Amino acid sequence: MPIDERLAAEGADWIAEQLTEEYGGFISAEVIDAIMEFELEIREATGDPLLPHAVMATHLLEKLAAEGAPVGVWGGVNEVLLQEILHLEDEFLAMAGHPRKIR
Repeated sequence: MPIDERLAAEGADWIAEQLTEEYGGFISAEVIDAIMEFELEIREATGDPLLPHAVMATHLLEKLAAEGAPVGVWGGVNEVLLQEILHLEDEFLAMAGHPRKIR
């Protein structure tokens, strides 16, 4: 379910802040925003709005690699980080009154 741009930006900021606090590293809200956009594209392309996080993370990793993002290397994006982002997105959407259903 697409959300409005303002809420998506707020979510990306919140997720980036949570990751920074939890892991001590830095990931920009712009990267989170791109991941959220790619996620919507993938759900539409697969025709599966309930795609489980593990499967989504695999698709996202492929999409990010195709876009030239650092993946699969130390300090790069990996499936574990992507799944954490997806879980934080679930948490944010629930707090914002837009819970989503995932298999």
